[in-house]
Amino acid sequence: MSDIEKLKQIALFRGLSDAMLAEFSGYFKQTAYAAGDVIFKEKTTGDSLFIVVSGEVVIEKAMDEEGKEFKTLAILSGGEFFGEMAVIEGLPRFAQARAGADSALYEVARDKFFSFIKEHPETGISIFSQIMRVTMRRLQHTSSELTMLYDLSRMLTQQHKSPAEFFSAVMDEARVYLEGSWNVTGYVYNVFNEEYEQVYSKDAFRPGEPVALPARPEAGWQGDHTYLMPCSAEGRRLACAVFERSEPLSAVEKNSLATIFNTISSIAGSAMVNIEHQAEAAMLDKLRKSKNII
Repeated sequence: MSDIEKLKQIALFRGLSDAMLAEFSGYFKQTAYAAGDVIFKEKTTGDSLFIVVSGEVVIEKAMDEEGKEFKTLAILSGGEFFGEMAVIEGLPRFAQARAGADSALYEVARDKFFSFIKEHPETGISIFSQIMRVTMRRLQHTSSELTMLYDLSRMLTQQHKSPAEFFSAVMDEARVYLEGSWNVTGYVYNVFNEEYEQVYSKDAFRPGEPVALPARPEAGWQGDHTYLMPCSAEGRRLACAVFERSEPLSAVEKNSLATIFNTISSIAGSAMVNIEHQAEAAMLDKLRKSKNII
């Protein structure tokens, strides 16, 4: 496939003539990255915009000074772009970009990008405006996610009778931030019969065939409508949620939501273990007190 044909598949350049695409293709270079390759590191100076031609790019934030633990912020696929703030404002990279799979990227340097806009103002401004619209949507999404994380963290300070009660409260909170119509079902793992037991269910639309929960569910999308979100901590199965949307989701939407669900799973799993530990400590305290009375 020629560069022009590849560019036609990217939403950022749809509507441009073949002649304009051919000229613009001279402003960028194409680079291949193997899975695991770091494209750029956090806080480094950069002046390039990257466009994913094929493959997958993980945008992640370091959670420690050594850079050994990372939180995934987004997973980008073909047609999406990143690194725009370095081009627009010349800012250092706010996160690390890593190839999640073998990937091909277009890279456009800041000076060449603005040179193209200067030479072709109407087309250049159209591309620039599209970049800004996507950037604003990302900022709005980040704001919503931060609000959700704040609300979930606030729940951690509250008292909960059981992990099941807490998990149900988390499901209620998560539903508020999901756009569109969603059916949400929550299960808590029973260690005695080694089965998941339903503790939560709320439907926003008439469901079809119920989703069969595997004995050992793995996080991920089941088609374009349904996501399985298992929760575990300390090597133990704790719970699982099934999120089912009435309308199919695009690849971009699925990647974005997967990041959010992974965050919810991590928070819920850690909290449920703490609730169990607190219950065990309270029980031991009661036993000690009853023993002293006897």
